[in-house]
Amino acid sequence: MKIVKADIRHADIIGQIHSRAWRQAYADVFPKEYLCADTQCKRTQEFLESCNSKDIHYFLLYSGETAVGIVKVNLCGVESCEISSFYILDEYRNKGYGKQVVLYLRKAFDNLKIQLWVLENNRRARKFYENNGFKNTGTTRRINRGNFYTQLLYELVNTY
Repeated sequence: MKIVKADIRHADIIGQIHSRAWRQAYADVFPKEYLCADTQCKRTQEFLESCNSKDIHYFLLYSGETAVGIVKVNLCGVESCEISSFYILDEYRNKGYGKQVVLYLRKAFDNLKIQLWVLENNRRARKFYENNGFKNTGTTRRINRGNFYTQLLYELVNTY
């Protein structure tokens, strides 16, 4: 597994992998109409709009020469950052890549509190984050993704 900080040259592959892996992750959760609205073009544009921000970082995950996932991290001041997107294509899950990404992010964002939101009913993701040092803070929020869902805030106090 190789992790590469994405730049403008990666725009198309970021859009492709982000959209495809996101739709796979939520195929049995969000309504089909909502899933279909998430396109490669939309995700490519989202990435391009972030390229001028010093506070948004995208990373591509590779297995050999094949892009298999993406991570998007937003800096939130000087004390914390948020993983706002972390998706790996279905066929590359359960191979240890996620754990490698968490270790990489701990080093890359040393001494920052790392936060993320996860769907309350996404037990698999919650277990993954808990097994990798994240704690449920007890903070919740409601989001609309074609229906309303509850998310839980997880955080990792990074003292790597």
